[in-house]
Amino acid sequence: MPSLNPDDKLLLIRCPSCGQRFKVGDDLRGRTVECGGCEHRFKINDDVIVRGQKFYPGERRDTALNRFQRVPLAMIPEPSGIATTRYIEPPDATEFEPIAPQRIIAGAIGGCVMVLVALLLIFGASHGGALDMWTTQQRVVLAGFTGLLGTMLLVYANPRGRFKSGGYGLLLSVGLLALPFFFTEGSSDTLQTKGTSVKKDRDSARSESRASGKKADPARAESEAIIRLRALIGTDPLEKEIVELAKANAGKPEKEQKHAVGLWVKGLQEVNRYVVRDYILRETGANQSMVFYPRGNDFLIVVAGITKTLDEVAGLMSALGTLDKVHREISVLEVTINNESFVAGSLEKLTDKRGAEFYLLNKKELESIDLDRVRRAVQRLAEAEPKVFRSDITRKLLSLLETPGVTFKGDICRALTVWSETPGPAGNAALREVNELVVHKAKVPPEMIKLIVKEKTPEVIPVLDELWAGSPVKWESIYADVGPPAEALLLRRFPEAEGMLRQSVVRLLGIVGGKESLPVLEAASKGANPELRVLLEKSIASIRKRLEP
Repeated sequence: MPSLNPDDKLLLIRCPSCGQRFKVGDDLRGRTVECGGCEHRFKINDDVIVRGQKFYPGERRDTALNRFQRVPLAMIPEPSGIATTRYIEPPDATEFEPIAPQRIIAGAIGGCVMVLVALLLIFGASHGGALDMWTTQQRVVLAGFTGLLGTMLLVYANPRGRFKSGGYGLLLSVGLLALPFFFTEGSSDTLQTKGTSVKKDRDSARSESRASGKKADPARAESEAIIRLRALIGTDPLEKEIVELAKANAGKPEKEQKHAVGLWVKGLQEVNRYVVRDYILRETGANQSMVFYPRGNDFLIVVAGITKTLDEVAGLMSALGTLDKVHREISVLEVTINNESFVAGSLEKLTDKRGAEFYLLNKKELESIDLDRVRRAVQRLAEAEPKVFRSDITRKLLSLLETPGVTFKGDICRALTVWSETPGPAGNAALREVNELVVHKAKVPPEMIKLIVKEKTPEVIPVLDELWAGSPVKWESIYADVGPPAEALLLRRFPEAEGMLRQSVVRLLGIVGGKESLPVLEAASKGANPELRVLLEKSIASIRKRLEP
């Protein structure tokens, strides 16, 4: 077969004068050429042609020489009539190919997945972990599937050592399958087994006592039941909080000591978790870092950092559902959640003021633990005529106004302005909230001040005077609704007031002022600027008109 290398057709020659080597074509054989180095002329013949050292097959034992042949050995035609001899078998091309990148990636993924699942089976098997309340069978299925997948990926990643990689994968799979039988802390079937053993222990104790004629020891049976109950609920996080709070309460008065309570809630849907969390935080004042620990289909909620007793917290559970049992020994309340209470009524009926169920449904919405639903109900009632359930709705609005954590107290005061029937309670409650906001330098809603002014609560005048002095334009109209009781404070402000505040005082005195305001305003009009003089004249005329018999 002709050579595929073009250099094989060239002749290697050496100049007899300088010894320089050249490659020339075979067609120059027997012809005279000139050396490009020393310009010596010579004839190309066997004397100047360089001969390579010849060797025969088998003389050089280097298998690498067979890897770079121009034509595969299998494609060389067998000569007819001649016995041939092969010194080596044709090599397998796969032995010299580099491993593909996708195989390397697959092997790395297989190994990492097996290691991660092993860590999950170890650290996620405890109470509150990722595999909490998984049965041992489910964990074994997870381990087996991961081991099979990882072994297949390892075998695929090592085409030259499939048996070795398969052996390593098998060993890792056996290790994964063994982990669920050693780390069984949060396994649901283990807890069920413990719970069943409690019942068997009680039954056996009763049968033994009946057979022997002796009474069973209730303290011993109860202690065993509590131990099993701790294991069933998984109260480790609660016990940890109780220990930490006990250390923090050392040396504090009893009223200032904080406690921790566990809520074993059953049937709570995932969508209602945050509503329940906000309600508990709002009503108990617990730490914001409240955690839901899954227990199968149920949850253990650790309510820590509260000053309420276990009985007081139990009284709050009626809004969530049914209080099944109080486990005082371990400070746990067993509650069954009523998820239907989290569903709002028909929006069409809630917004139809002419409908027969408008007031009834919105009154029920005020009793919801979802503050978003409560806020919307308050806004609807603030724009409705108080026809029915007036006392009940007013009582609930006052309760919401005094509830910490409610952020829409301005809307509540606006609704109370419409629904409040007896002057006094609503104004006093709103005044307490205003004083609290002023102390904390928080923003005071204008609706809150309007309610107090409407309720004729005189204690609001000093507070309103300070608010008006800081922002005359915002509070002037509300200050004017106070009436004559505001005249004394306005006259006290008048001598030192300047600019917009002075103009506001003049306008307010024109609305609420009496005989005592006339000489002050008349004296001020003499040296006032034209704009202020106009306001003074209007206010003086307004006061004189009111004083006319």
